[in-house]
Amino acid sequence: MLASLRKTAGGIVGLFLIALLVFAFALWGIADTFTGFSNQIVAKVGDQELTRNEFRLRYSQQLAEVSRQIGEPLSPGQARGLGLDRQVLANMVGLAALANAGDELGLALDDKRIAEIIVRDPSFHGPNGTFDEPTFRAVLARNGLTEAMFVEDQRAFHIRQQLLGASLDRALVPQKLVEKMYNHFLESRVAKYVVLTLDETDDVGEPTVEELETFYAQTKMRYTEPERRSASFLVITPERFAENIDISELELAEEYEMSIDEFSIEEKRDVDQLVIADEAMVEEVRAMLEQDQPFVEIVDKAGQTLDNTDLGTVTRGSFISADLADEAFAMELGAVSDIIEGPLGYVVLRVRKIIPGEVRPLAEVRDALRRRLALDRAIEDLIAFSETVEDERAAGVRLEEISQRFDLDIVQLSGFDRDGRGATGSLPRLFMQYDSLPGILFDSAEGEEIALQEMEDGTYIWPRLDSVATSRVRPLDDVRETAIAQWQLAERRTLLEAMAEHLVKQGNRAGFAAIEKETEKDPLTSEPMTRQVSNETFSETAVAKLFRLEKGGFAWAPVGFGSELVVMQASDIIAPPTGENAASDMIFDGEKQKYRADLTAQFVNSLEKNYGVSVNQSNYDQMLNSLTTQ
Repeated sequence: MLASLRKTAGGIVGLFLIALLVFAFALWGIADTFTGFSNQIVAKVGDQELTRNEFRLRYSQQLAEVSRQIGEPLSPGQARGLGLDRQVLANMVGLAALANAGDELGLALDDKRIAEIIVRDPSFHGPNGTFDEPTFRAVLARNGLTEAMFVEDQRAFHIRQQLLGASLDRALVPQKLVEKMYNHFLESRVAKYVVLTLDETDDVGEPTVEELETFYAQTKMRYTEPERRSASFLVITPERFAENIDISELELAEEYEMSIDEFSIEEKRDVDQLVIADEAMVEEVRAMLEQDQPFVEIVDKAGQTLDNTDLGTVTRGSFISADLADEAFAMELGAVSDIIEGPLGYVVLRVRKIIPGEVRPLAEVRDALRRRLALDRAIEDLIAFSETVEDERAAGVRLEEISQRFDLDIVQLSGFDRDGRGATGSLPRLFMQYDSLPGILFDSAEGEEIALQEMEDGTYIWPRLDSVATSRVRPLDDVRETAIAQWQLAERRTLLEAMAEHLVKQGNRAGFAAIEKETEKDPLTSEPMTRQVSNETFSETAVAKLFRLEKGGFAWAPVGFGSELVVMQASDIIAPPTGENAASDMIFDGEKQKYRADLTAQFVNSLEKNYGVSVNQSNYDQMLNSLTTQ
């Protein structure tokens, strides 16, 4: 296959590396069928067999992609809990159904056409702008693909494109629907409005005993205290042991020599690299070099620019070839090399700038080295000491006795919740440093011995759960003042809503003049806004109500931020401008994509029913278990 690729390298066509279609398949309602399965077959779709190896690859690719998206590794067990395995199998089943349909219709793509497609993919182009075999293999390796597998992926992808394109390209979006959506999204409205505040309501006084008790019963969740726990911690840091460790000058000198690379700043250079792919051009460049022609003229003759040749500031490790690195770092400032044969073809190098390397002297790094050596030795001592503490705990000795015997401190924290915060909401310093501790204590039971916790910074912590205060609703007597204040707020809110409702009726009956007279407020006028707008004055609820009004109609709603209410009139309704082709095209394209997705899902579902889908649940479960325990 690579022979064909080398012959046909050239051109630019952007293709997906792996083009898997994602469908919402009703896969798991299908009865399992075990007849005719080998232990390597996970499922069958018509004549297509889905193997364990292919599933493992697709599953690993999807797992890596999801991990990249969320920014942290996702274990196979976590992925299985999220249903990732079912999504991967559903995708594979859908693709197999399409492959069956392609086979029945005789759709095919020969090796030569596939080669042309691959070599035109810019993902595989090297520095010379054409297909590059090392780049091709590197991209495949990063994605866990072999050459044969990738070629078959591309063949299947383009056959599916032929199959789906025949119907999807004819997916039409009704023009009337586009017009309706255009008017819906781009219509704008102007609101005339006043804002009502709680200060405009009358004083509601104190609640009666019955009113307060009823309010408290209805809002008990507000007064629920979370479960709180108290614990003690024996904390030993490497620094505690390092205080009494002496490091000799000889040890410092030996560590310095062993770590000399750490204190060395590598030489750097600004380098140009001209890559020459054409044999005829090589000879022309060789002649220009023999005549000492300027580098810029050589670059121009090769049809490139200095921007193309600029490698920037590089170190030896920046070069893909040790020979090129040796040559670049042996050249004098401003020198231009002879033609060098590199792994990507022939190259010419030029050194524009040299930034010398240097080594920081021992005197400059002595203190840092001393601290590091002392901490390293302290960690070794701490490991040995931890065994002593573990023996004491196994013998039933309490943390307090251990701390007294070895002159150590006990940290005691009381009444913290699952997040580690105390009753005042503050976070203790210990939990700021080690945020995993609250969770460990909340996952433990009273009296249970909690294992030694070795933290990332080398600190050893022995936690002990001392007591548990279960979640409870605080009695009314404890929260009486708070409950009264909240009852008063709720009552005033009810009065404010009644006032807003009254003003809306006045407005609908006699216009804004009646509202101005009653509130003694001058109305404000908003800027024109569409349905997508929301701000501090106009909440999403307010905007939704505004767009349900006829012109001149009134409504009220909460403001976007705060406890106030806005009473508003739809003073103007502005139709969107005609001839807005960009907006109309955007809506059309969006609906077209939805139509195509719906058609694709329906088509694939019908193919699955036609060919039949059977899953070997035993093979599938065995394979998943092996993936989860890896």
